[in-house]
Amino acid sequence: MYQEYTVRIQEIVDLLRGRNPLPRLETDSVWDQQIIGLIQNVSLSDLFEGLSVSNNDFGKCVQSGLLLWADALDASHDISQHIETRTGSYWHAIMHRREPDYSNSKYWFGRVGDHPIFPQLRQEAIDTLAEFDDKPVVLSEIEYTIKNTSDWDPFKFVDWCQVANNSDEQETPSTLVNWLQKLQVVEFSNLLEYSFQQSLT
Repeated sequence: MYQEYTVRIQEIVDLLRGRNPLPRLETDSVWDQQIIGLIQNVSLSDLFEGLSVSNNDFGKCVQSGLLLWADALDASHDISQHIETRTGSYWHAIMHRREPDYSNSKYWFGRVGDHPIFPQLRQEAIDTLAEFDDKPVVLSEIEYTIKNTSDWDPFKFVDWCQVANNSDEQETPSTLVNWLQKLQVVEFSNLLEYSFQQSLT
C-alpha cells in the first residue's frame, strides 16, 4: 500500500526540490543549516509523525537521505555508514561520490549490487536527456551508452561525475553538468521515496 510522506517530511522534500541552483555534484558545505536542524535534531518517531516505522534501517535511510540532499555530507555519513543494507550502502555511495571520493563511492556501489530503483533511474536518465536539443558530443555518447545497456550502471554515473568535476570549466559543457545535476535530484527523490515506503512495511 502506498503511503504519502508525513507533513514534516513533505515540507522538507518540497524545500529540497525547490533548490535553485540545483545541488552541486560535489560539495563541502551544507545548503541550509536551519533545514539540517529539522532533519538531524529529531527522533525517527518525530520525523515520521507517529507513523509506525517497522524497519528502522529504512527509517534511518530516510533521515540520511534528507541530510545528503541538503548537502550535510558528514551528518548523512554518520548514519549511512552503520546501515548494512543495499539501500544504506546506496546512500553511503552517493555521499562518497559527492565528497568527491570516487573509488570509495564505487566500493560502496559494489556493496549495493542491483537495486530496485535502477530501472526507473535508467528510464528517467533517458527522459531527461531528451530534454536537451543540441547535445554536445559527450552527452550524445552518454545517451547512446544508456540506451544500449539494459541495466542502469551506477559506476558509469560516478565516472561521468568525475569527468564533469575534474575537467577545466571551459572544457566541460554546461549541459553535461546540468544533466548530471538533474539526474542526481531524480536519484535522491527515487531513493528517498523507496526508503520511506520500505520503512513502513
